[in-house]
Amino acid sequence: MKKINVGLLITNDGVPLHQAGVIVDRNGRVMEICNWLQDADVEAEVVVPGFVNAHTHLELSYLKGVFLEGKKGMTAFIREMIRQRGMVDDPVQQEAMLKADEEMFSEGIVAVGDISNTLASAEVKSKSKIYYHTFVELSGLDPEKAKDITSRGIDMVKTFREKYNLPASLSPHAPYSVSAALMNSLLSSLYYDDPLTIHVQESEDELQFCKLSSGPLFDYFSSAGFHLNDVLVNGTRPMDALLKLLPRSNRCQLVHNTFTTEDEILAALHTHPQLFWCLCIHANQMITGHHPPAELLYKHHAMVTVGTDSLASNHRLSIVRELTAIHSAWPHIPFADLIKWSSFNGAKLLGIDHLCGSVRTGMKPGLLHLKGISADNPRFSEHVSVERLC
Repeated sequence: MKKINVGLLITNDGVPLHQAGVIVDRNGRVMEICNWLQDADVEAEVVVPGFVNAHTHLELSYLKGVFLEGKKGMTAFIREMIRQRGMVDDPVQQEAMLKADEEMFSEGIVAVGDISNTLASAEVKSKSKIYYHTFVELSGLDPEKAKDITSRGIDMVKTFREKYNLPASLSPHAPYSVSAALMNSLLSSLYYDDPLTIHVQESEDELQFCKLSSGPLFDYFSSAGFHLNDVLVNGTRPMDALLKLLPRSNRCQLVHNTFTTEDEILAALHTHPQLFWCLCIHANQMITGHHPPAELLYKHHAMVTVGTDSLASNHRLSIVRELTAIHSAWPHIPFADLIKWSSFNGAKLLGIDHLCGSVRTGMKPGLLHLKGISADNPRFSEHVSVERLC
């Protein structure tokens, strides 16, 4: 048993608590939240529940440092990504994923929504201290191959679930990389409680591709010989098409949203009650140099989540670093809201908010001491670090 005194406790279950005590058992389960303890084992200034990294690509960890220049645009990034894939041996890839997993644990991450195109990450995930939900990502523009692609995806989901005892579900990659036939096949294969995620409106290249059938991404796909006759989104903005397709019964996460407008946010919130909006601000900065509309999402009370994207598009898998960037760009967004975005909302997306994401009796949220933050005026900065209390 451990007794912890906290200057500021963010529980995500009511208002922040000042001068509070928390008692946890040896497994990190919260036994009691109480007043200041006279016999505390630990004293901490600011304590929050463990972070949920709502979007990353663990299997791309071997690409760390490859795209150092950045801001060359989405098309250049995709072109290089396709060129680099499969250029390292499996032991190198496994070692990179293991290090990335260890980094996330040390950064206070307790759960991850991870994009996978293969089974390469399964072994690392199965032995991790972190909870992983794997989004088996499907892509393909040839409508004739849609059923085969979906079938292979279903087989991967079953393998993650049955062989490795890991939760998994199908997800489409992006509006420009999925045919209408594949999207329909994928959605018809979902269970009602499967979460799904999709990259959307990440770049101007994507918008040109979908709305105008032009631009550098369209030209690259055309020259590479991709099938472009059955593209999911044709002649409109991606959000316009997706809101007509995404199931309202499932928890759906839109990732990046860099070029999403206020009108689109309002339309989505009106029609889709289980929609989550993932911010990966460092990846956006590295690839396009643009910010996502965090202020608009906060203004309209959207369910925001926080992700790191992969080490191909980010230097670190640190939620604190992401929150620091968000707080720097939008300092008026309250500290407690940022914590909710980075813990409770991600847990809700993954369907594990009964296990983590908030500090409540009976739960094992993974308490984090945020060092370098004042309880009186909590703010994220480059001086903040994470200490895991349990």
